[in-house]
This record gives sequence, structure tokens and C-alpha cells, in this order.
Amino acid sequence: MSGLRILVADDDLTTALLMQAALVRAGFAVTLAADGEEAVQAFAQAPFDMVLLDVDMPRLDGFAVCRELRRRGGEELPILMVTGMDDTASIEAAFEAGATDFINKPITWALLGHRVRYVLRATRAAAALRSANARNAAMLDALPDTLVRIDGRNQIVEVRTDPGMECCCAPSAGQALAAAYPPEVIAILERALDDTRRSGKPRTVEFQLGGAEDRPSHHEARLSSIDGSEALCLLRDITERKEYEHRIHRLAYYDSLTGLANRRGFIERLEREIARARQTGQCLAILFLDLDRFKSVNDTLGHAAGDALLQEAAGRLRHVTRPGDFVSHGAESLESAEFARLGGDEFTVLLPHIDKAEDALPIAERIRSAMSAPYVLAGQSLAITTSIGIALYPEDGDDAATLIKHADTAMYDAKVHGRNGCRFYNPGLTAEAVHRVELEAGLRRALALDEFVVMYQPQVDAHSGRIDAVEALVRWRRADGSLVPPLDFIPFAEECGLISAIGARVLLRACHDAAAWMRRGLRLRVAVNLSPMQFRAPDLLERVCEALDRSGLPPGLLELEITEGALMEDDARTRATLAALRGLGIGIALDDFGTGYSSLSYLKRLPLGRLKVDRSFVAGLPDDADNLAIVRAILALARHLGFRITAEGVETAAQAALLAGLEADSLQGYLFSRPVAAAQIEALAARSWTIGARDRAD
Repeated sequence: MSGLRILVADDDLTTALLMQAALVRAGFAVTLAADGEEAVQAFAQAPFDMVLLDVDMPRLDGFAVCRELRRRGGEELPILMVTGMDDTASIEAAFEAGATDFINKPITWALLGHRVRYVLRATRAAAALRSANARNAAMLDALPDTLVRIDGRNQIVEVRTDPGMECCCAPSAGQALAAAYPPEVIAILERALDDTRRSGKPRTVEFQLGGAEDRPSHHEARLSSIDGSEALCLLRDITERKEYEHRIHRLAYYDSLTGLANRRGFIERLEREIARARQTGQCLAILFLDLDRFKSVNDTLGHAAGDALLQEAAGRLRHVTRPGDFVSHGAESLESAEFARLGGDEFTVLLPHIDKAEDALPIAERIRSAMSAPYVLAGQSLAITTSIGIALYPEDGDDAATLIKHADTAMYDAKVHGRNGCRFYNPGLTAEAVHRVELEAGLRRALALDEFVVMYQPQVDAHSGRIDAVEALVRWRRADGSLVPPLDFIPFAEECGLISAIGARVLLRACHDAAAWMRRGLRLRVAVNLSPMQFRAPDLLERVCEALDRSGLPPGLLELEITEGALMEDDARTRATLAALRGLGIGIALDDFGTGYSSLSYLKRLPLGRLKVDRSFVAGLPDDADNLAIVRAILALARHLGFRITAEGVETAAQAALLAGLEADSLQGYLFSRPVAAAQIEALAARSWTIGARDRAD
């Protein structure tokens, strides 16, 4: 503390000099003032760290000087009153004037320096304490929390809240804690208080209070013991945080479209139910649902209609499933949810309490039946069926992933067996699923290695007996040279979405081959099949024009064969596509006529040029009376509407003669030729068949 400046005011010069000498020896710098006025003037000219004032001075006594210096120097300036008066009234007057402490005369000079140091330390400690208190108060004021001080009897001693913030859970000072909150909240807080007083460690708890309009408020209380008895409690409103957490939970565990649980939520629920079933020895079942032909709704009516269909399907599931069953696609909370949507048009149902496998089938059939009712979408009534696979715990798997996979496999088996049905899983289906995976990989590899070959089956003019057209048929020649029949891969290629790439490859190859024949003097119309997926593709016209341009084939020599299924949606888009193709000069043939929807209305509206009578009607002719009646009707209808007719599956001369007599335009079948390579077509085109004679080509 050496170098500190001290102002000494005393009208007794001897006392003042002795005081100065003692303080200088203690290391202080001392300034003397002979009376009160001189002391005030000296203080005004320079700052001092301490002032020693004699009480009894002329002109301005020590009390008056003390009041003035306190006004100028502030509360932290230490002022010692030096007095010979020992009456209580004088001492009280000194403190009232603002004195920090007093020194009695006669003064013990050897101790004066120590007394001054003590007062300076005490003054600085008090200043530091005031500063710390101010900082603490500022920090508490800056907190968005409510501070509650609680005594050892759980009485509320002090409450600090931000006046600018609303706090619906703040108690009042002087109130008993037990009277501030509902009993269930008091129980939470008192347990936490007991714990923090006993351990000395802070504790954090959360509680909920009822709010306006049935919207509860959520709060966090952090409690800390001060001295093992008194405690501090910081209260914070965490309602927004809880609502945010709830929104995040919904995004993580629920499907935003339907409100049902999503894949993650379903799997976690399923794992809990499996653990419960394992402990209790009970069974459970998984239903895996897929909406049949959902993709066609998206493709034809748009994604908005598809979303509406999914929402309606989820609503139907909620109504037909018994309470306690869990279906993945949603509910208000994970614990009470009943449904789940795994993605796309796939839903799952968890049946957690079944006694035997047969118990799951009635529920599955009830769901299937409810889903079969017509849906009204975009002003149209659509019949969308559902295929359902069933897997059981523990027979078909003892973990969530295996059960879902096996239920999915069983669902595909239901689709294979005609859709709109329910199938239980069996181990044989896994081998079939493996085969499907291998088949898809093989098809993709075949596309990459160009293993698909195009063969051609002639169509013979029923009057001239000469070939006037060929139909392009795709075959898959594996690396070992073996040919895969089309029925073994075409349906699956359609299902897994590869048919468009394969179809584009066939279209281009057929156009190139027909153009090559034309350049060698053989003009043959080439018929190429379009799958429903190809026909609905937005780039169909672009792909057809590209094939014609790259090959140089005139559009009039290309005929596209479309099945009735592809024309199911008789809408403006379908008519526009057909009109654009016909506008290019391309022929349009309706393949397999009579086996699908056979709507006479679209035969009148759509710009078709040819009908192909399906081989199933030609089979058994001429002896099958029913088929004969159907074929007669089809040919009569075609003549009336101005269509040309090609009959497929002609295998005998008698069939050929009958169909020619019924005025079919062309015939196609093994009677004339099996599908052959492009290089063999020119030799076949040189032949002529007499329709009615037994002239079968091997």
C-alpha cells in the first residue's frame, strides 16, 4: 500500500505533524490541512485514497467536512474521524456524517499505520463485495429465468423475475412452496430440493402446468443448495423447446403425408413388441400391404391424385383395424399409433396380440376388402386393389428386419398370384425372391452387354399368300448362348422398370433391320410391341422419331402394337399420343384384342388402324364353336369400323382357310414360320403360301 495519498486535517499542528510522521514511516504520502476549509480545498485540487479528520476544528468542523467529502468522493472513500470525545452521541454523529471509522485520542502512534492499512483493506474488500454483488445482480437480471430463493422450511424468501417477460409459473415471496404449485409438481420439486441439500450438487427437473386453450406449458427447474438449508431455484419456461422437440420427433417418426408412423417409427415399435413377445412367449404378426397398380395412378392422374389416394388408403386402414394393432403410416403419438407407411404405396400393420397364425388372416381380409372399394380421384372412380403379405413371429423371423422382409416377400407372392389377395410367408418364397434379385441383375447386365436379340415372325397376306409384314420379338441370349423365353423375363422387366430401356433397344434394332431390307428391295412393314410403361412415357414420340431418323426407315413401314391395358386410361393424353403417332404416318395396332377391357367406345374414339385377334381365340378352330362365334363377331366388328385384322396363333391350314374365309387381312403363326433372325427374312419373303393347303414351315 506504499505510495497511497492520505489527507490529514487537524488544527493542532503538533498532532498533525506527529500523525504525518507516523504515516510517512508506514509508507504513505501525507498532505496536511490546518482546518476544515483547507481540507475541502486540498481535496478539490488532488485525489486522495484516505482522509483523517479532526472533529473539533475552527470555521468548519470535522462533521461538516466529512459530509462534503463524502458527497464529492463517493461511498468508497475511507474517512476516519479523529476525536477525543468518547461519548456515544459524537460517534453516532460521525457515522451519520459519513465516516468510515474513528480513532480515539490520545493516538498510539506506533499502531496508527497498521490501523490505516486495516481500514484501507476493509474498504477495498467492501468495494470488491459491492462490485461482485452488482455483477451478480446484473447477471441475474440478464437471465431470462425466474430466480426463487427458498429457505430450509421450503418457504419462498425472494423472487426475481424480468419485468419485461411473462412468467406464468413464478411464485410469490413469502408464499409456502407447497401453496405455489399443484401437488404433483410440488412432489417433483421437493424431491429435487431434498436431493440437492443432501448431496450438495445441483439438480434439474421438468414439470408441466395446464395452459390456456388446453395448451400445456412446460417448465424446467434447476435447484442448487446454498448452505445445506437454503436453496436457489432457477425456473425457465421451455414450452417452445418442447414443441420444437415434438415437431422434430414428428418429422423423425411420422409420415408427413398421412400422419402415420414412418419406417423408423414402425421398426422401433416392432422391436419393442418383439422383445415383449419374447418375454411373454406370445405371437405377433406383420401385414405388408401394397396398392396394386398405384404407379399407373401417378403416371396418368398425377402425383397430387396419388397423394390423395395414399391419404384415403391410410384413413381406411384406421377404420378397419382393431384397437391395438399398429399400422405404419401414423397416429397422434408413437405409443398409441396403429399404422405405418414404409414408403411409396407400401403400408405395414403390426398385430401384437395373436394366439395363432390364423388370427391374422381375417384382419388381412378385412383390410383387403375395405381397400377394394372404389376411390374417387380427380373426378374419376378408380378400383384400386391391395396385395397383402403376412409374416409371423417367431416362425418367420425373430427380428424386425427379417419379419418385414418376409412379409414383403409374401406380398409379392400375392401379386404373382393375381393381386388383390393375402398370402402367408413360407421359406420357398425366399428362394423365389433371390431368383428375382438375380434376374434383375441379369437383365441389367444384359442391357450393358447387349445380350438382347430381335427375331421376326412373318405376317402373311391372307389373299396373296405372301409375307407383307413381320413382328419384332425380343429374345435374351445369355453369355453361354442359351435363349431365355420372353415370358420368363418380360413381365419382370415391366415390374422392375427395365422394359422401357429394353423396348427402346428393340425399336431401334427393328427399324434398322427393316431399313436394311428396304435398301435391298424388300419393303416389309415391321410391327414393334410397346409396353404400357413405354406408351405412357413422356418421351415416347422423341424415341420413335429418333429410331426412324437414325435408321432411315419411312414412318409408313413402322407399326406400333399396343395392348388394351396401355389404353386403360382413355384420356386426352392417350388420344393426343395416338394422334401424334398417326400424324407421322405410323400404323397403330391393338394387340391381343378381346383379352382385356374390350371397350367398344374407345375403338370408335381412338385412331387405331389394326386389330390383332389373340391366339387364345384362334386355338381350337375350326371345331371350337365358342371361339368361332367370338372370332366371327370380332371380324364383323372390325370390318364395320374399318379396321384391318391380323389373326395370331395360326398353326393349321384349316385355321388359315377359315380365317381367310372370314376376311381376315393377314395371318401369323407357326403354320408359316417360327420367329427367325433378321438374316432369314429375305428367304422367307421369297416364298408363297396357298391358304387352305397344308404347307407348314418348320
